[in-house]
Amino acid sequence: MASLKKDIKKSANWLVKAFGALDKELDFSVKSVEHIEIVLTEQFEDGRPKSDGLFANGLGGKLFAISSYIGEVVIRNTKATKWVTDDKDPQGEINIKLVSANGTEMYPAHRVMKRIQNGEEDNVYHYTAIAVKKYMDFNGEIPEGFKDEDDNKGKPFWKFW
Repeated sequence: MASLKKDIKKSANWLVKAFGALDKELDFSVKSVEHIEIVLTEQFEDGRPKSDGLFANGLGGKLFAISSYIGEVVIRNTKATKWVTDDKDPQGEINIKLVSANGTEMYPAHRVMKRIQNGEEDNVYHYTAIAVKKYMDFNGEIPEGFKDEDDNKGKPFWKFW
């Protein structure tokens, strides 16, 4: 069984390919999240996926992929934000969270579910843009020990560069 952090990366990359098939480019920029918002608007009605739409099957996995992508956008567009996951949590896919070195936490999956339920008032593009510009912003020196343990793996101990 893969870890949630690996599943997040895999799912976000899957979403990039899936949206590419729709001729919508996801490039991990904040602006690209607008494509997701548009698709959600088109594919959901009153909190339910359209019966003949893209989310008629495999809804949970697709929403996890969207949540993963949004989180990756925030991480890639801020200085010091990381995933915090709990592989033992039975609701781990829903409870994945981002933490900034400034102490702010956000839960992308919770927001995606609220977006589906409440419609455009919980716009995921606006959520992502505000998170990057304001809430997850960090300008100081990254505290020692803040980076993920996984960030240090993969480089042999003997490599100095």
